Amino acid sequence: MKKFMIALAFASLGTVAVNAQRTVALNPFWNNWFVQAGIDMSLANPAYTSHWSKEVFPNGKSFGVNLAIGKWFSPEIALRGKIQWENGIIDSDHQNRNRNHGLNKGLKWVPSHDGGGYAQVSADAMLNLSNIISGYSETRFWNFIPFAGAGFFRAFDIHQYTPSLRTGIENTFRLGKRANIYLDLTYQWTTSYLTDNYGRSKGEASDPARHNGIFTMELGATINLGKTNWDRAYSQAEIDALLKEKDNRIAELEAELNRLRAENAKLQQELAKLRDQLKNQPEPPKPVVRVIGSAATSVFFEKNSTVIDSEKDLVNLQAVASVAKANNNKVVVTGSADSATGTTEINQRLSEGRANVVADKLVEYGVPRANISTVYKGGVLEVEPYNLNRRAVVELK
Repeated sequence: MKKFMIALAFASLGTVAVNAQRTVALNPFWNNWFVQAGIDMSLANPAYTSHWSKEVFPNGKSFGVNLAIGKWFSPEIALRGKIQWENGIIDSDHQNRNRNHGLNKGLKWVPSHDGGGYAQVSADAMLNLSNIISGYSETRFWNFIPFAGAGFFRAFDIHQYTPSLRTGIENTFRLGKRANIYLDLTYQWTTSYLTDNYGRSKGEASDPARHNGIFTMELGATINLGKTNWDRAYSQAEIDALLKEKDNRIAELEAELNRLRAENAKLQQELAKLRDQLKNQPEPPKPVVRVIGSAATSVFFEKNSTVIDSEKDLVNLQAVASVAKANNNKVVVTGSADSATGTTEINQRLSEGRANVVADKLVEYGVPRANISTVYKGGVLEVEPYNLNRRAVVELK
């Protein structure tokens, strides 16, 4: 049995590693807690023939109550603390059978509620094999959960503490989001100090090398506290795909940024040439523009907004305004939104707002309002990537 449980634990850990890509991240501390309360029947291993197995376990068995609290750290792994109280206040006849426990011979025995029973405090690590093998399901009716742990016993009659090791299987049956029925099958090992002193006559030798085994069947209810479900996790393949998409988008934006920088540099050069020409012609009737002519420039906006994305775009807009003032050009401002996001009504409103914002800037830079006309295109897909359509294009006529 022991070797089987150890092999099962290693196999489960291997399955966790294989399925790591479909587990979820660790949950916040106050989520996925649970409390358990149940009753049990414990059986002494008949291979051990101490007096205790005959007396503390009438006909080889005893009954008790259990209380536990635990937390699931992921759909697969949980920790649980547990208290087991066995026989201490249940069977007065049983106490009478143990009247020699803890008392010297010849003294009158008085029945005591702490005679003939024991308590155990333990901690378990739990592994939900159902979620590991079949994937997490909030509505699964039956879950198969092996566990292993350690603790200590307290024998009431002899006031003796002794350590214990335990392993077992928990079966849970879903009643609803907050409640389950559970059935635990547990085997525990403990030293002879829990069992060997029971019923031993004065002068009778103890065998400290002997240990005892206890098999326990427990039935009870589990109440789930806090958030009880789990958010979906991304697999490594999905994460890699998202990272690749991000890298591609960054590359596209960098390419567009480089193009806009080149366009800006060109406009700056033309503006410098124009200024040089104006210096050499003190009072020309009308400056001549050679290259800018009907050049168009774009002013980009934030998503779902009429706020200009970068103040650097206004440098180009000021250059266009200078040319328009010098030549008394007509200016057309065309506003648009990207068709990939937003409704038709929202995109139309955005294109109008963006065109008007740029028109107001041109007026601020000295272009007469009468020389400015606005066009509203709504949601479009004129350039790639789609987010570059969140703009207003300014053209000289």
